[in-house]
Amino acid sequence: MLAETKDEMREKILDVALKRFTHYGSAKTTMNDIADDLRCSKASLYYYYPDKKGLHKAVLEKIAGQFMAAIEAEVEKMESAEQCLSSINEIRITYLQRFSRLELFKMLNEAHHRNGGMTEMVRRVRNKDNEVLARVIRTGISSGELKPTDPEKMAILYNQATMGLRFTVPDRSPDYDTLDPEELEGIAQQQQLLTDIFIKALKQ
Repeated sequence: MLAETKDEMREKILDVALKRFTHYGSAKTTMNDIADDLRCSKASLYYYYPDKKGLHKAVLEKIAGQFMAAIEAEVEKMESAEQCLSSINEIRITYLQRFSRLELFKMLNEAHHRNGGMTEMVRRVRNKDNEVLARVIRTGISSGELKPTDPEKMAILYNQATMGLRFTVPDRSPDYDTLDPEELEGIAQQQQLLTDIFIKALKQ
């Protein structure tokens, strides 16, 4: 029972932190803010998460899990590779818009240089994403909808291309904590256009 209580408290902390990070951004959120929202002592909060970076990482892991679950659910009900790829792109766009204030891209950059644990998490999610997309392409090839190709290579190429748009579409140095709705919409439109071109190429 005690373990279940601890698990429930961890989830409650993550939910409160996610709400704070999403609304105010991580940089403007303190552990005191989160403790106040939880109506618990700061010491109690630190018992579960010793620092804000660790809490931020746990929040991102939670979002990544939800993101992958949403994509997996879409693949399970796939009617065609074209429909599934378009739906997956819509899920990507939804998550990008919803969580743009989480300083995700800043953290990914920092993870690449300093935080080995975060780098491993990013690599794990990226590999899983590639695997799911390759499965969609492979299914499309098996059904005759898509022409024969290397599913794994195409999945990696697609993910690299869509990720690149997030850094190149804005007409300024990308700071994903301050992107306005118009910039996010521009990224979404370009990602959808790229998806349409990608699907057309795989079907020719």
